Amino acid sequence: MLAHINGTEIYYEKVGKGIPIMVMHGGLGLDHTYFQPWLNALANKATLIFFDHRGNGLSARPDSFDDITHQTWIEDADALREYLGYDRIVLFGHSYGGFLAQDYALRFGKNLLGLVLCCTAPVIDYQDLILKNAKERSTPEQFAIVEKVFSQPIANDEEMREGWRTILPIYFFGSNDLYDPALGTMQDAHMVYSAAASNHGNFVTLPKFNALPRLGEIDVPTLVISGIDDWITPLAQGGKRIHDAIPNSQLVVFDKSGHWPFIEQKAYFRQVLIDWLARLIWIPSPCDQRNLP
Repeated sequence: MLAHINGTEIYYEKVGKGIPIMVMHGGLGLDHTYFQPWLNALANKATLIFFDHRGNGLSARPDSFDDITHQTWIEDADALREYLGYDRIVLFGHSYGGFLAQDYALRFGKNLLGLVLCCTAPVIDYQDLILKNAKERSTPEQFAIVEKVFSQPIANDEEMREGWRTILPIYFFGSNDLYDPALGTMQDAHMVYSAAASNHGNFVTLPKFNALPRLGEIDVPTLVISGIDDWITPLAQGGKRIHDAIPNSQLVVFDKSGHWPFIEQKAYFRQVLIDWLARLIWIPSPCDQRNLP
């Protein structure tokens, strides 16, 4: 469905019922479909709101990205929350979506019930390590694409599609050795790529992103998730720094996952989310005397 908000059209889907969870995809240049069907396993516990950021997926593409910033994208997300009639939501951000989710929490924290930051980082100040990690787990063809993504714009959507399909295996636990090609085929079947969004994110907005100095201001319950074999947002530079900086946070490390724990350890991921959500929405009754003197 399309929401007409903030002078644009934002594509969204709602699945399930229960506590509202708005899901921010990464990339940029990808779309919400890589979460499905994996996150749909939560649909009996929550209302999942999947959407494509402005200029991504099936959302409207601007004539120019020049005026689009993180503030634009998080204002779109908050406008979508209001459009759908939710006072407060749980915000789930994965990868680049986690960068946006951190900025959202810092600006619109009053509209959050909770925050989930999955395989993301508070700042990308370790690019040399990213390239080192990529080289260690890539074929020469894959590493050449990674280097290109970090150094020059992608020419068009088809080039992005071909490049993404080539490097996708290195995002999984064990890289090429354990990768199941069927996962790439499934993801590619529904993905709408946007090279323009990817270029703008990599070369314009991401270099300006740094939530680390302000993460201590986030006071909503926060679940931080990291994959032990995640080369692009490693535990030490990603989840651990976020957890250490946000007072009311829980860190869960997935021991057989790379960048996609909701795919790679789907049963455990579902249970972690359900347990965290149960604690999030639990309200003590008048008869509960456990914390009273």
